[in-house]
Amino acid sequence: MTTLSATSETKQVVLTVPKAVVRSAEQAATRTRRPVEAILAEWLDRGAAEPPVEALDDAGVLALCDLQLSPAEQAELDTLLAENSEGQLDDAGKRRLDACMDAYDRRLLRKSQALREAVARGLREPMAA
Repeated sequence: MTTLSATSETKQVVLTVPKAVVRSAEQAATRTRRPVEAILAEWLDRGAAEPPVEALDDAGVLALCDLQLSPAEQAELDTLLAENSEGQLDDAGKRRLDACMDAYDRRLLRKSQALREAVARGLREPMAA
């Protein structure tokens, strides 16, 4: 069953979700004081924005292989890490550092998945050990 929302930018759907996913979403909702539905919608949105590497065309896989932080992102991360190591970050700075590190980790994981996929497709040579 699907119904259109009033904004036409979203669509309400009924899904059957594994219990483990619901538990994780409930835990995240408790930690962030947000509704479970908002957490699940965010996760779905993120998943749609980052399709599985295997589903990308060759150009998309190669673009992920070469993924780098922008100079501004790298500068912000460097500054936050330096301030953190010197004990100079306040709570907002620590949250920002956590968010930056989470984003960095996701990118690094996707980049490694893309490298594996590129080798499997014969687009790149295996890395030397």
